[in-house]
Amino acid sequence: MQRVLDMAETLLVELGVDGFNTNILAERAGVGVRAIYRYYPNKWAILVELVDRSYAREREWVGHLGALKPGDDWRNAADRMIEGFFAGASSSPSYAVLRAACQVSPQLREVEARNVARFEADVAETLVALGMAEEPRRLRIIAQIVIEVSGRLIDLALRADDPAEAGLLLGELKRMLHDLLGPHLPG
Repeated sequence: MQRVLDMAETLLVELGVDGFNTNILAERAGVGVRAIYRYYPNKWAILVELVDRSYAREREWVGHLGALKPGDDWRNAADRMIEGFFAGASSSPSYAVLRAACQVSPQLREVEARNVARFEADVAETLVALGMAEEPRRLRIIAQIVIEVSGRLIDLALRADDPAEAGLLLGELKRMLHDLLGPHLPG
């Protein structure tokens, strides 16, 4: 099924969500459509799997948040995570297509919300491990801001026509995160 999902990503980039369908996927992947339906009942089930795969890659791009501990240089780690995410997203042809699909598709919005919530929980857990002592509600809001602002500015950087502009956007994101988290974290 890995080959089928890889082809599904390729087709999604080539055809978009509206043009993507299981018949074309089966033809291009060299399998019968029944083989696809054995694992995925419709195109939306395949797209859900692709969104989940994309978020798994995103987690790899930022590195291991759980590895950070008190005393680590969190500013440097945050900068590396932003750079890693941007590099990964830049090299993934399907990243932007899947992000856009999640914004307009009710079927995929729920999947995105689940994955974003997982990212936010990871960030909150890491902030506590780094020494942030905030009440849970405030901690959750700070983690939401980190994820939402980071995602939006990285998306803008990916769409920038000029690499220098992308660099400026990423630099501003780093500064914003330093300013947001600095008062709450030691060091």
